[in-house]
Amino acid sequence: MAELDGDVLPNILKRLNVRDLIRCKSVCKSWEKLISDSGFIKFHMNCSYQIDYKNNDIDRRIVMSRVSYRNGSRVCNVDDRFFDDRDCHLLGSSNGLVCISSFASQLVVANPSTREVQTLQDPQIHDTKHLCWGFGYDSSTDDYKVVLGFRKRVGWTCFQVFSLKSNVWKLIGDVKYSFLSRIGILCNGALHWIMKDSSSPNKKRVITSFRLSEEKFIKIPQPDDERYESGVASRPNMNLGIMEDCLCVFPCDGFNDNLWMLKNYNGKLSWGMFEKECEMNLGLQCLKEQKHYIPNKRTLCRDMLFYKTREYICAPIYMESLVSPYVNGRPKRKTQESNSMKSCKEQVAMFEAVEAVWNLDDMALVVHSAIKITSDSF
Repeated sequence: MAELDGDVLPNILKRLNVRDLIRCKSVCKSWEKLISDSGFIKFHMNCSYQIDYKNNDIDRRIVMSRVSYRNGSRVCNVDDRFFDDRDCHLLGSSNGLVCISSFASQLVVANPSTREVQTLQDPQIHDTKHLCWGFGYDSSTDDYKVVLGFRKRVGWTCFQVFSLKSNVWKLIGDVKYSFLSRIGILCNGALHWIMKDSSSPNKKRVITSFRLSEEKFIKIPQPDDERYESGVASRPNMNLGIMEDCLCVFPCDGFNDNLWMLKNYNGKLSWGMFEKECEMNLGLQCLKEQKHYIPNKRTLCRDMLFYKTREYICAPIYMESLVSPYVNGRPKRKTQESNSMKSCKEQVAMFEAVEAVWNLDDMALVVHSAIKITSDSF
């Protein structure tokens, strides 16, 4: 059988969702090699981003979900608001990976779509209760990092960073602030927390940013506006979030009227008040709270929920991907010979159908049909 030339096959497969791509890996070794290739994984992820955020205007978020219901709907809360009331935490999300602290104090990085789970080393700290966290992707090193902050002494926070590539915790240093928010908001390659400057006369709240590539902290200037002072800074509590790829800040109560966004105008950062009355087209992925997260065994997420609301702008952005938490290579595992056996007639018919169609949209439909043939044979 003649193989598809050039970029034809990748351009077909990039349109499929992760679940279908996993099935496609069982078609043949060449397809498995292509779909597992790091270049294709990034290619597919970029395509998914374009579909979600550019074409369909869907804002996907991910939260922890308890097994409880209210008026027929599942109760889903942004973790940072109820951190001390929980034992299982979503610490962040980036490129389809999530970082979770489970009931068993197990720290893991997982891909809910592929069900891959990597358990991380425990940090060497004494206080495991008063912590702040963050998780994100470092594009400069093609690495994923977990950031941990703990109270060293009054008014000071000590930070450590765990790199998935090096598989070790590294001490970054101290900042002269105490954290107020617990989960860092990932925006434009940096994690952000609300902290308190105990050395200032009125113990002023500050916004700190940690650049994952440089591993340095900077202080983000807040809006110099009377409306911000009266509507946000003077309130008892304020939150950070992300909206339209911009960091935003708002009071815990009534953020619809006092939402400020940090935008980039020609390389210069500037705060602006978000006055547009609109609701997001929200796709909410709900992670299960579990004591142990087992690789490739249990479904990590519940069914996606859809809303029209801005309530979850504090929740991490989520996008399904093929990215593996095993950045240094997947662990080898045994495969049963029976799972790799295919019907010769079905294989020939499937590939001939793909070769016969050259329009990309039609070919994507053919691949979907091929997946159904493959799954029905088991």
